[in-house]
Amino acid sequence: MPKGIKNVTKKIVQEKKSVYHIYVAPIFSIFCVFLTSCLAVFMVASCDNPTNRDEIGRENQSSIEQNAQINLKDIQLIYKYKCSICHGKNGVSVIKGAPDLVTTEFTMEERVDIIMNGKGTMPPQKDVLDMPTIRGLAVYIDSLK
Repeated sequence: MPKGIKNVTKKIVQEKKSVYHIYVAPIFSIFCVFLTSCLAVFMVASCDNPTNRDEIGRENQSSIEQNAQINLKDIQLIYKYKCSICHGKNGVSVIKGAPDLVTTEFTMEERVDIIMNGKGTMPPQKDVLDMPTIRGLAVYIDSLK
């Protein structure tokens, strides 16, 4: 290969490296910093802020209710997926044999016992749900009236 062509080829290769180093590498670095910043913002935003939770207050509740300190929205979701199939979205029975939760006069202790041990066609939930969730459901059912 003639000497002049080698110099031109070498110069082109050097220029391409410098174009890469001048334009591509900094843009890639900026993109990486931007992406990392976005991920950090999303991670911080997804953290649960306990001051924004709708937790059940303790002022005028019985001892069973006081132990049901679970987020009310979580309890509503559990009710929706586990209880409303038989007891309806608003506590009004949708199948034969399931009592209306709106009209029942059970005490809080009776509700907890029925949810834990079952009654009639209702299966026991003590092996499925933990005690705070069972108590939270009993409190939630009382709010349907």
